[in-house]
Amino acid sequence: MTKLGLLTIGQAPRDDITPDIKAQLPEHVEVIEAGALDRFDSAKEIEEAAGAHDGEPVFVTKLRDGSSVTIDRAATIGLMQERIQELAADVSTIGVLCTGAFPTFNVDVPVLEPSKLLHAWTSGIVDDGTVGVLVPEPEQVLQTRKKWAEFDLVTASGSPYVDEDEVSPAAEALGTDVDLVVMDCMGYTPEMKDQVRTTTGAGVLLGRSVLWKTSTEVL
Repeated sequence: MTKLGLLTIGQAPRDDITPDIKAQLPEHVEVIEAGALDRFDSAKEIEEAAGAHDGEPVFVTKLRDGSSVTIDRAATIGLMQERIQELAADVSTIGVLCTGAFPTFNVDVPVLEPSKLLHAWTSGIVDDGTVGVLVPEPEQVLQTRKKWAEFDLVTASGSPYVDEDEVSPAAEALGTDVDLVVMDCMGYTPEMKDQVRTTTGAGVLLGRSVLWKTSTEVL
């Protein structure tokens, strides 16, 4: 049995993401989930260890109780490195359930990062056109512009983690002149992807889809 580790920057299991991925994997692949914040039992502990700071890059993720949390990027990367090393003892490949940009992790197994995969796919699809990028929070727009600086870019924010529909107005804000839309968060769902495609009229790359499609090729 081949084992794929799925690491979330929040807490495992990610029942809002992993079922979509598991459904597309070959039968011989077993999934083991882990989270960078698994060891914390309260919001206070998470705030002390990885709380967001004004003006600093952040991630948005979910906890095991289903609530969303905004956390500091640098602190989260350190916690991820610890969990990746633990996962590597049990799996042949690790997939990161986050589209954030990360430094190279110190580990002996391949780590599939949706951020790098999305960039590679986008570069292969768009030459000199316009790319629309959706992110969950307005605070992420500036770091997103830096992350996608090589493209002619339009950005908008809309969280997939709230009851109110924020994706529809975000898609409308991107407009209909974009050549490709990147949904730059693993929390966005296939249903949200269809919604964005209908609104913008453009092709759409979904983080979780790019991850599972790549995983099926390397496992």
